[in-house]
Amino acid sequence: MKSKNYDDKWLYQTPITHRGLFDENFPENTAPAFEKAIELGYGIEMDVQMTIDNVLVVYHDNNLKRVCGVDRDIRELTYEEVKSLRPMGKEYPILTFREFLDLVDGRTPILVEVKHQKRSGIEKLVVEELKNYKGKFAVQSFNPQIVYRMTKLAPKFIAGVLVTREPSKLAPWIINALIHRFAFKFYIKFNFLSLRVQDIPVSYKRTGRYKVIAWTVKTEEDIKIADKYADNIIFEKDVPTLSKFGEKKF
Repeated sequence: MKSKNYDDKWLYQTPITHRGLFDENFPENTAPAFEKAIELGYGIEMDVQMTIDNVLVVYHDNNLKRVCGVDRDIRELTYEEVKSLRPMGKEYPILTFREFLDLVDGRTPILVEVKHQKRSGIEKLVVEELKNYKGKFAVQSFNPQIVYRMTKLAPKFIAGVLVTREPSKLAPWIINALIHRFAFKFYIKFNFLSLRVQDIPVSYKRTGRYKVIAWTVKTEEDIKIADKYADNIIFEKDVPTLSKFGEKKF
């Protein structure tokens, strides 16, 4: 598939907001949080899930309880059920992926995290939505198989693997392979690693093999680590300013 998205320099030049610039008034992954990020000139990291009837929606958790107060798995609901929900009880709905792309419309770069699913097919749907998108974007996932399938469908897409040492995410041997041995590079054609900022080892950056995006940068200590070892950051509001990531406008 031919793509204009082959140049990934932008991915390491624009600090990226975590699920938009959300706060107590503007919930994560909703339109006003995304608009605030665009207004201040930052990129947007966001999350894509798939409903039981194969509609892509912008939401992070599998379970709806934390954000929407409903103890159900979003992957087991129809879109008709999902569209009536309101994150944090505010008036802003859960967006479809298409609505999100139409909202951003190329005004800022986007980093699309594709969530692990119980059923197959999300990769094809994401690729279909993005292949004609005119803005700058990259895709990533904690699931290496998802990254593999997306890059097989769309070899020109800029793709990354999310990595954390948290046991709930990936098995330790996978973490060690990705961070230290780079075994998956020969299986998955990814461009960058998204590493939890607390997990960034000094020896890793010295290899110079991969670009590193540090997440989620929230504290002064986090940004000191990122400023020293990472090529870009995924951050939340009120992050203090350090040199190479630009002045925060809060």
